[in-house]
Amino acid sequence: MSTPPPPANKGLVLLIEDDALVRASIRDNLSLRGYSCLEAAHGGMGLELLQTHTPEIIISDISMPVMGGIEFVVKCRALGCRTPIILLTGVNDSTVRTLGQDAGAFECISKPPDYDKLDRMLQLMMSLGTPAGN
Repeated sequence: MSTPPPPANKGLVLLIEDDALVRASIRDNLSLRGYSCLEAAHGGMGLELLQTHTPEIIISDISMPVMGGIEFVVKCRALGCRTPIILLTGVNDSTVRTLGQDAGAFECISKPPDYDKLDRMLQLMMSLGTPAGN
């Protein structure tokens, strides 16, 4: 019995999440679906990675030490980065979601994410050809 070929590389995702287990779970799921992932434990590390890498999509937790997701989005946009950003939240609060989108995030979704829905969202965002502009 032969093993199936690995999925085609769908693109580079910058994943920013302070919880190492949650980050590993999301990374592993995205990798199984064909995405390459850069990882950061907080927004400050994410900004550093953007100096040397150009991901097609950024996925960031909202609540993190050092620099949270909304502050990351604000700083990212102030630097001229137009890469689409999806924020993850562990709380069901429409105010937090609105703050994220007002800051410049494409979408705000609950944790744990529905991976089929997330994959469709990533594919849609990439097909729209949103410029990275880092």
